[in-house]
Amino acid sequence: MNADIVYVHLETVSNLILSYGVSLQDFAGALPRVPNHLLLLTPVDLDDEVDPHTGFNVISGSPAVAAYLTDSHITTRKWIDFAHAPYLDEVTPNEVAQLLYLGHAYTHLASPFYYKLQNDYVYLDLPDGTVKTYYRHLNQFYVVLNRSLKRHLQEKYPDLRFLFRRRSLIQNVDPAILRQLEPLFIDGALLSFEHVDIRQRQIHIPIWYLNSHFKIMNDDWQNTDQEQVAELIYDHDQKKWRLNILKPAAFNH
Repeated sequence: MNADIVYVHLETVSNLILSYGVSLQDFAGALPRVPNHLLLLTPVDLDDEVDPHTGFNVISGSPAVAAYLTDSHITTRKWIDFAHAPYLDEVTPNEVAQLLYLGHAYTHLASPFYYKLQNDYVYLDLPDGTVKTYYRHLNQFYVVLNRSLKRHLQEKYPDLRFLFRRRSLIQNVDPAILRQLEPLFIDGALLSFEHVDIRQRQIHIPIWYLNSHFKIMNDDWQNTDQEQVAELIYDHDQKKWRLNILKPAAFNH
């Protein structure tokens, strides 16, 4: 699968993001703070700390959580954060069952945000390479997306000084611009860095609206019912991003 894409599908009811191309590093690097505690939804490892009430592995302390999030040897991560360790003792058997289902089926039975856990996130690596993340505050996703888009661009063009003849630092995308893409995200949208066009000192990133299920096993998305409907443009001279909408109808459904 081509890694030079970012795919986003949004479910607004539960603040769920299904994504491809948004890395754990993008996610963790954009967090306002590292969680103090994680409840792991992966199979239990008895060699690590196990919470006796819920039966899940736990990671406690921001340094330990940060080490878990940055450990390159871990291939699959499934976790939910929680605020206070004593509150785990108040989790009901039904809520434990919901958490087990969340980790096993990669979807929620009830709200993924628990009063007792006071969690802000759920993070689930799916077997097909996509990632599901739940955000209590959806605006936080656009901070993550901004970081991901800039990373992809910098990886595509590691020496922007050569392109623009002088030292260049890509500025952040205004969150208000990214939120304009929300109507596309509800059905699924894809930004392709493979098809980036640079002209007149501007970087053009095409955005496709996908009308069918996204498959990441290969580049079949290019052969599905999809169309380019917009582009993100970075103007190097003005140091600003803007959204150029090519097909307004795609934003009005």
